[in-house]
Amino acid sequence: MGNGEEIIVQLLIGLVFAAITAGIAHSKGRNTVGWFFLGLVGGCIALVIVLCLPNLKEEQAKWSANEIEQRRLREQLRQEQLKNEALRQHTAARLDQHDEKLGMDTRTAAPGLSLGPTLKPTLLGSGPAVPPPGYPKDNWYTNEDGEQQGPYTFTLLNSRARQGTLSSETLVWAEGMSDWQPAGTIPNLFPV
Repeated sequence: MGNGEEIIVQLLIGLVFAAITAGIAHSKGRNTVGWFFLGLVGGCIALVIVLCLPNLKEEQAKWSANEIEQRRLREQLRQEQLKNEALRQHTAARLDQHDEKLGMDTRTAAPGLSLGPTLKPTLLGSGPAVPPPGYPKDNWYTNEDGEQQGPYTFTLLNSRARQGTLSSETLVWAEGMSDWQPAGTIPNLFPV
């Protein structure tokens, strides 16, 4: 064989290694053109190197699957937190309704169980408040920090007044009243 034939054979062998190296690089998510030239120049060494490299496509697929799973778990956690908060609020509202009807404060009975803001214990011996003549039993509103809140029952407002969570300066209103009045001016609302 002459020099020319030898160069052609080496070039063909280099092209075969370059094509195989580029094909494997492509299947692993690598730069095909770059690995083609490395296979052409490096031959068998470039082929061995590309075979030893990790598969970028598999790693990308694993990363995407992991990201999707994390997103799903975050959404599931958010939904559970929303459910728990709704249940906590519902439970606290139900307990407050029972407290109001019974004229007592069950929040202080179990100090380790927190279902909302902790209230001071009610005064012993004080029963449910009776609204003064001409004032309604239900549908009372307060104006606290510039926001209207309610409706409350007179009993619940009285309970708040005894516990110290309703100030005598807080404005209150109920149907039949001409205007908002300080809570301290309403008869029977604050304990004597």
